[in-house]
Amino acid sequence: MEVGTGVALIAAGVLGSLVVLFAAWRRLRPPLAFGFLVLCGVAIGGGGLLVQDGADLESWVITIVLLGALSPLHGRLVFGPPGPADRG
Repeated sequence: MEVGTGVALIAAGVLGSLVVLFAAWRRLRPPLAFGFLVLCGVAIGGGGLLVQDGADLESWVITIVLLGALSPLHGRLVFGPPGPADRG
């Protein structure tokens, strides 16, 4: 159990998500925005598992895959498509 590292990963993932979603969502190209959110979701999930006692391999795989996939989906559903709005 690595509590300090886990808390630091959770904080970094949350801060990164907030920066991407609130400051850069309309400035980044979609693949880059989604990629950053995948990394932030993986950091949050990994940090959460480091804080827990006895997280097994299945927990790591499921958590990393689900949070890596759901973080960009959540950003897209809440904030709309990333990138500059079409001004046509």
